[in-house]
Amino acid sequence: MRGFKHLEAHTTGELLTIEPTKDWELVKRIVTHQSVYPRVSDDKSPSAERWLPLDGLHYLLVKNGADILGLFVLSQENGVCFKVHTCLLPHSYGEKATIAAKALIAWVFTHLDCSRLVTEVPDYNRLALKFAERSGMTKFGYNPKSYLKDGKLHGVTLLGISKEEACQ
Repeated sequence: MRGFKHLEAHTTGELLTIEPTKDWELVKRIVTHQSVYPRVSDDKSPSAERWLPLDGLHYLLVKNGADILGLFVLSQENGVCFKVHTCLLPHSYGEKATIAAKALIAWVFTHLDCSRLVTEVPDYNRLALKFAERSGMTKFGYNPKSYLKDGKLHGVTLLGISKEEACQ
């Protein structure tokens, strides 16, 4: 990860890794986990039982040694901008999750033709907003009434980080 801020890549004495996966059963188990799916789905999403991985997305497994922490899902917004969706399992919350997110940012700018990484956080998810900010993302906009959850429209905060910011 030459050129990027030094990342503490050890959380329990083992190396934290980010790796693409096409293990669709594992992807489905992580995304539809009872602690993950309610946070990453909206009212128009299929039930967890009917959810399937989509072609064209990057599914990046996060591991600490042999321990699977979860995954990040990347969608390409245009030629140089990707959006990240975070699907980390509960045992990775806290410092491990922040380290994983910083490692993901470095991975994206090292392995993909990406100039900007963005995410969206619904108003009601203040913990996710703080997590994105701790990871190095900054707010750049707001999209009102654009996320339907539990029958209510919520706004979303738009956050991102550029390759130049990540390299500082």
